[in-house]
Amino acid sequence: QHSSLISQLLIQLVPGEAMAEEFSSLEAELLDAAKAGNIDHIVALLKDVGKLHHLWQPNGIQRAAIDKAADTVLRRQGSDPPDEGAPEASFGKAGEKERLLKGYMVSSVNEWGADQTRILLLTDQAIHRVKFDFQCDKVVKWHTDDLDEILRVEYGNFQAASSSLTTMFLRHEIEDQHGFRVFTLRRDGKPSINDIVAEERVQRQGPDAQTQLEYFREYRALLAESEPWKEEVFMLEFIAALQAVKVLKRAKFEIR
Repeated sequence: QHSSLISQLLIQLVPGEAMAEEFSSLEAELLDAAKAGNIDHIVALLKDVGKLHHLWQPNGIQRAAIDKAADTVLRRQGSDPPDEGAPEASFGKAGEKERLLKGYMVSSVNEWGADQTRILLLTDQAIHRVKFDFQCDKVVKWHTDDLDEILRVEYGNFQAASSSLTTMFLRHEIEDQHGFRVFTLRRDGKPSINDIVAEERVQRQGPDAQTQLEYFREYRALLAESEPWKEEVFMLEFIAALQAVKVLKRAKFEIR
């Protein structure tokens, strides 16, 4: 059902029927590789070296930054300590080495609706969002959502945030954006006004309240304003890859 939904969306959104068929084929191959536990094949498919599926590809500068981010952030086998000065701990699960499936340059919408350029690392254990200083060529900080911390991932059309600088200056004629949101029980970033109001409401309900607070971070294609169709292509590529990770690791979060 999930595969058929993505295929239908691609036929409507991706320029050309041939490209839609290629993406549908890619998703089927990713899921087959995940079911077989073949992580190397998943990585190879997402690299799309021959550009058979028209997947997102970094330029030289972006590739170098993604490689450096992965080298800094990904957790090593066992419980190796993080590098000196690392902003967050980088401990791996016992006996496991974290594998990078693909890194992306994204526009991350923070708790105030502002667009931020970030590196997003999809691995077999987590989603890492990395702030990278291109002038100093170094990782500044990162945030990690482990697979077992993710409640669900929603994708589709999201209304552009009115406070977003990108929306204000570059998206005058585009009413909504295509992207995905990662929902967790853990706050990601500083509390927004909406967070504060929601938390106060739950507190007023008392200790027996059944309300569960959720937080999310929104992502979409970086600098796709001139060619908005790229947002849909990027979104569906990432969702297909995430679906493969979910199957590979038997993760419990929803994708919808």
